[in-house]
Amino acid sequence: MVCSRCGSNNITFQAITEVKTKRRGCIGWFFWILLAICTFGLILIIPLLTNSKVKSRTHTEAICQNCGNRWRVN
Repeated sequence: MVCSRCGSNNITFQAITEVKTKRRGCIGWFFWILLAICTFGLILIIPLLTNSKVKSRTHTEAICQNCGNRWRVN
């Protein structure tokens, strides 16, 4: 590979991971607490309150060692 900015072939590759965590909002918490109070299902409801959704994506970037230019490699 050749850098598009400076034309150098001194390139390294790096794996980049982006992590996004989505938590429940106030309405979701209120709903689950209300459900626990109404049904006394605390044993069933505690695991639902503590979990969160995690999404991660990994992509590879090339980095020119001379000028520092970065670009995504497919």
